[in-house]
Amino acid sequence: MTLEFSHVTLPPLWTVNQAKAHLRLTGTTEDADVQQKLDTAQQAILAYLNVGVDPTWTAATAPTPVTHAILLLTDYYYADRGDGDVKSPWPGIYDLLHAYRDPTVK
Repeated sequence: MTLEFSHVTLPPLWTVNQAKAHLRLTGTTEDADVQQKLDTAQQAILAYLNVGVDPTWTAATAPTPVTHAILLLTDYYYADRGDGDVKSPWPGIYDLLHAYRDPTVK
């Protein structure tokens, strides 16, 4: 059985400055780290949504639950430094995104 995977690349739905405001960070020393985590979070959320991603979404048109999920995951990636003491955001992300994800396997 062949599984199909739809990979959609979108422009950034958040800027590093917006993510830093969410993380309550000031200054520029953490910019590269925050950008890497923001990019990874957006890719993870889009991969989770799979065919539910609208390729026309922009920062202004993407559904709020989708953009909020990206911030939640960015926050998690920033806070989790591998010691396992940060609670996973995925249960909340699943709740946010269930309406946008096609759960069927093609």
